[in-house]
Amino acid sequence: MISTHNLLNQYGLPGLSARNTAVIEAVISLPLIVVADLFGMHPGTAQSWVNYAKGDWST
Repeated sequence: MISTHNLLNQYGLPGLSARNTAVIEAVISLPLIVVADLFGMHPGTAQSWVNYAKGDWST
């Protein structure tokens, strides 16, 4: 069985960078808990994405 990542790469579509872009767009426009639930991540991880998206490297 071929993974989604490999299938996307087979057609020249960058899956990881597309996912990262989607996460960054989501954390900019959605509440933190919604992002965590949407992407299946811990709220602390979602907070790290928020800090990354806004360029806050202090935390």
